Amino acid sequence: MKRFGWIAAMLWLASPWALAADVEISNAWIKESIPGTENGAGYLTLTNVGTTAITLTGAATEAARAAEIHEHVMNDGMMRMRRVPELAIDVGETVIFRPGSFHVMMFGVKEPFQVGQEIGLELIFSDGDRKAVTAEVRAIE
Repeated sequence: MKRFGWIAAMLWLASPWALAADVEISNAWIKESIPGTENGAGYLTLTNVGTTAITLTGAATEAARAAEIHEHVMNDGMMRMRRVPELAIDVGETVIFRPGSFHVMMFGVKEPFQVGQEIGLELIFSDGDRKAVTAEVRAIE
């Protein structure tokens, strides 16, 4: 019986779950759609609660054709949006996705986002881990 327990422990340590990103995801929300637009933006808070740095490499959702991590940056006096291919999050660090900063950009939204809906998002990490979260659609303020 001891041998079985040792083998089971070794298999678990070699599994993808042992390497999964230790991240807490909270306050996930999406802006309601602006009439006539096909894109959307989602926001959330990520906290690395693990013992090693993690790297966010992408996002996905069934609600849109594509999703990417983006940020707003000031460039030549103009606010511009750019894709972020990798976002490193150090141990204990919290990154807040909010309007005018980091966000999940969704392209080709299949149906307009309406206040009160819940939309599934998936965050993708460099270790292959994927974390699912449900985001509530909120009114544009």
